[in-house]
Amino acid sequence: MLVVLTVQSIVEIMKKDSIEYNGLIGGIIVFIGLVAYFLLMNAVGLEHNLELRALNIFIMGAGVFYSIKSIKKNNKDFDYFKGIGTGMFTAVSSSLAFAVFIFIYLLSNPEFLQEIKDVEPFGNYLNAFLISFIIIMEGSGSGFFLSFGIMQWYKKRTPEKFLNEQRHNQESK
Repeated sequence: MLVVLTVQSIVEIMKKDSIEYNGLIGGIIVFIGLVAYFLLMNAVGLEHNLELRALNIFIMGAGVFYSIKSIKKNNKDFDYFKGIGTGMFTAVSSSLAFAVFIFIYLLSNPEFLQEIKDVEPFGNYLNAFLISFIIIMEGSGSGFFLSFGIMQWYKKRTPEKFLNEQRHNQESK
């Protein structure tokens, strides 16, 4: 099956109430935040401190929260799975973009790659491809848990009137 994207299908996908639009905008925001954080760490000489990458979760969390909040505001048919899908799209798109950035950075700065190899327990097996893959997996995994947690928070904040309308709509189908 060949997928052909036409201008009309791209316009449909990129409506402000779609998962793809909100996830991509959130992904771009997260990507910019991750790159800025990495470059800041690089500027102050802390890019070798791999434990500081744990702070990336705050950047990812802010982007996922923004994306879910945005689709909830723009989509009148917002539900739990659209929120999780938007959060996951945000996490995967930003992780892919950041992995490409790091891959290019590692290829252009082999000394940095060697320093990572020297301090990591399995450093002999690391290369730019594997590090990029790990970034994608870490970002997607943390994005899933963040999406799930944020949607649990939104679920508790959902007014009873909205829940009753949702139940009524499902029963009438």
